[in-house]
Amino acid sequence: MDVLIHVANVLFLLSYSVRDILALRLLTVVAIVSLLPYYAANDLYPPIYWNTVFVAINLYQLYRLLLERRPVQLTLEQQRLYRLGFDRLTPRDFLRLLHPARWESCADETVLVEQGRALDRLTVLAAGAARVEVEGRTVSGLGPGQFVGEMSYISGEPACARVMASAGARCVHWSRAELERLLGARPDLRAALQGIIGTDLAAKLRRGAAPLPASG
Repeated sequence: MDVLIHVANVLFLLSYSVRDILALRLLTVVAIVSLLPYYAANDLYPPIYWNTVFVAINLYQLYRLLLERRPVQLTLEQQRLYRLGFDRLTPRDFLRLLHPARWESCADETVLVEQGRALDRLTVLAAGAARVEVEGRTVSGLGPGQFVGEMSYISGEPACARVMASAGARCVHWSRAELERLLGARPDLRAALQGIIGTDLAAKLRRGAAPLPASG
């Protein structure tokens, strides 16, 4: 029976040397299970009870890890949006970001942002185009992958331009409440989304059209 103690400790040693959390938990479970016959042979029941609890916890975490590592399948529409600027996220995090979002098919002249009104949602064009107007005058256009009204959304100030979608445009909307709930639990996802928005703003500036608070 003493050999089981040596086997278990070798496995524990190996678990401490691996970097992958899945391998660490798997080795830990095998090591603990290797000790149970030794404890049983020596009537050491309290260690059996506690180690059974540890095994159960690690098996549950292994199950969660395996679920998280399953291949992610994106629809064609999701793939197109992902390639338009969200590819700094993992596909799984991209799906997490999309989970609370609402997709909208737009008719011609669909108003996405109304001048003078504060925004309670963040919008990105997934397909098609939109135009930005100030006092009835078109000042710029937006295309697939570009955010709509993100500056007004971020600042909380009323939009200073009107944005209208063209026929056939597809938009993705996140309500402020649901997006904040998601990002509040995932600071890393918040930082990544801020980086994506920043990249979009920089691209608009390079194009020579400074973003308006309502148009992004």
